[in-house]
Amino acid sequence: MVVVNLPGGGVQEVGETELLWLRKAFDSEWKGATMLRLIGDRIYSAEKVSDLADKFQAAKVPLANFTTPDAKLKLVVSVKRVRQVSESDPEVYHEEAKSILEFGARAFLAVREAPEKARQMLKDAKAANS
Repeated sequence: MVVVNLPGGGVQEVGETELLWLRKAFDSEWKGATMLRLIGDRIYSAEKVSDLADKFQAAKVPLANFTTPDAKLKLVVSVKRVRQVSESDPEVYHEEAKSILEFGARAFLAVREAPEKARQMLKDAKAANS
């Protein structure tokens, strides 16, 4: 379990396999927080993206860094949770999105990296954590 410090001073334990991705929260979500997208929910943390990434890596969760299509935000993705990488459709997703990371039936993440690069990044992160 990874202990996540919540903005109000509380803590929440998150299972290593629950994390899909994390990123800095948008100001409209929770200014100054980090958003963690979990399997069935999303939570917000008072910790920095880099600190949370370090915690998950210490718990042996392989992570890869991607870029959001519409902002210069770093996305930290749980490599083992990505089921498929497909090419983005500009009519559905942001025009700067090149790939869609698929985590399951209802969890998708648009990223700026091209599909082949995204697949290689995931492969490299898995290999680095083997």
